[in-house]
Amino acid sequence: MNRTPRVHWISILLGLLVLMSVVSFHAYTAVRPEPVRHVGAVRELPEHTLALAFHGGPDPKWTPRALDVLRDAGIKATFFVTGTQVTRNPEVTRRIVADGHQIGIDGFRAEGDHTNPLNLEFAQAALADALGVHARLVGAPAEVDSGDRDFQDIGTLVRMSLREKGGVVRLHDDGSIGADIARELVKAPGYRFVTVTGDQAVEAGAAERFTGTVTTWSQRNGGVVLVLLGTAIAIAALLGILRTLMQLGLAHTDRRLRRESEQAPPPWFAPPVSVVVPAYNEALNIAATVRSIAANNHLADVEVIVVDDGSTDGTADRAEELDLPGVTVIRQANQGKPAALNAGIRRAKHDVLVLLDGDTIFEPDTIGQLVQPFADNGVGAVSGNAKVGNRQGVLGRWQHLEYCAGSNLDRQILHALRCIPTVPGAVGAFRKAAITDVGGVSDATLAEDTDLTMAVTRAGWRVAYRPQAKAWTEAPVTVPSLFRQRYRWSYGTFQAMWKHRGALVERGPMGRFGLIYLVVFHLLLPLLAPMMDLYVVYGFLVADAPLAAVVWTVFLLLQTASAGYALRLDGESLKPLWAYPLQQIVYRQLMYAVVIQSLITAVHGTQLRWMSVRRTGRLADAPGGTVHVT
Repeated sequence: MNRTPRVHWISILLGLLVLMSVVSFHAYTAVRPEPVRHVGAVRELPEHTLALAFHGGPDPKWTPRALDVLRDAGIKATFFVTGTQVTRNPEVTRRIVADGHQIGIDGFRAEGDHTNPLNLEFAQAALADALGVHARLVGAPAEVDSGDRDFQDIGTLVRMSLREKGGVVRLHDDGSIGADIARELVKAPGYRFVTVTGDQAVEAGAAERFTGTVTTWSQRNGGVVLVLLGTAIAIAALLGILRTLMQLGLAHTDRRLRRESEQAPPPWFAPPVSVVVPAYNEALNIAATVRSIAANNHLADVEVIVVDDGSTDGTADRAEELDLPGVTVIRQANQGKPAALNAGIRRAKHDVLVLLDGDTIFEPDTIGQLVQPFADNGVGAVSGNAKVGNRQGVLGRWQHLEYCAGSNLDRQILHALRCIPTVPGAVGAFRKAAITDVGGVSDATLAEDTDLTMAVTRAGWRVAYRPQAKAWTEAPVTVPSLFRQRYRWSYGTFQAMWKHRGALVERGPMGRFGLIYLVVFHLLLPLLAPMMDLYVVYGFLVADAPLAAVVWTVFLLLQTASAGYALRLDGESLKPLWAYPLQQIVYRQLMYAVVIQSLITAVHGTQLRWMSVRRTGRLADAPGGTVHVT
């Protein structure tokens, strides 16, 4: 198990590196520097001997025209090609060699940039891909410049090129005038024409061929990659905006409806409750958890069942030492959380079951608030409002913001759509009849809470959200612990989605809304959103497009504002909001990596075992068994 994340991290990083390399290389090849003008002394050649040197090609239109002229005259010339043009026009490059002409390199993006070693390597790689050869002739020798960059009169240009002493005549292969000059030059009486040197290209090595294949593909397909990248960014932006609008709009509507109901509240519902606490190595927190339940102010009987699932740290002993009335401790060999939950459910004597983890603290009215929706006989489960208790430090604040501006707002939306997919293990309640209908808590996935909630919804029960039912949970305090927890959650959620994929063909809300919401906003969006961040880096550092950073900043400000509104809706202080921009830059990338790695694990078919999170007991240390919120 320990090796799997490393392999997936390498896969993710390599994928991002390849993508960034392709678009960067494409941007590099798309910008052509100003051509270098060469005017120098004539190369030592015999009198009345000229070497025609074509530069800047091959060109799909003009090079074949020049080749026709040379073929008709029966002479050979030298073509100093550029790497980008070779990649764009490999067939023309092959014809140059097939016609017996000498080939050399005069740069990668434009003539004259062969002095840069990297450009030279790229140019050789392009030639290796197109011809399978490595050019021995690099750079332009001293030449007579035909003047075709400055003059258009063919007669003048021919007179400038014809020298009795002989030499290399520079012609440009990116326009008709070079071929026209060549046509007139070969007619000059008393002159013979040779190649610049007798050196021929040699066979390229395997490394050069491989580099050529990669660079050529990048140059040819980089534009397509950029289009796909832009499309992914547009989709991610639209989905992000849509999710924000849905979250805030439906959350606001839900809050308004709750206020209206509070003005004329229904009779308080107070059924007897059985509280089941599955615990494995929770000695640091179990006492505070059980005390918080025992201190509840629920108006009916509350029994507490702590199921110790083979703990090795004395969890059961700590719970028994409390000697609280109505608290029963069950010990069993380690079988996993689903088995512990099922054991507690079988032992429970009441029809309403409150399930919570062994690291959670309830407020005095949490149980009473949590069971209110059960007054409706169609409700089979209720999700409470899980909050981060240990908010100290940047990591704690980031998770607090994630819970408030992410998970809780999602539940507001899904509650309105009647398709909440997850009643969290930290604070949730089920009707025993609903659990019986689905055959108990399944151990088929690592997200037993999501699996159970989906099953209950598909069985025809409604799942409600009660934000007034608050519970404080201990969040991971280190990045590795956080990654392990979210990796398990994400992977387990994907398992549950796959297990319940049949809901898509059913008429219930889970298939019509719940699974689609998870696929779009918990799978597709996290997969596409990193492209936006990558494009910002590309635009700012590579493509000289600072506007990308401006757009990203505006988007970040909008998200920060919506997060502030979410905090207000949840009755929270705005003080932690200062950490939100940094969360989006750092923490969000970690969550994206979790989703991507979970998907890779699922696609590979890797079996992932349960990964526990190290506890610190900070909730247990809270004075009076409550949590101080700052």
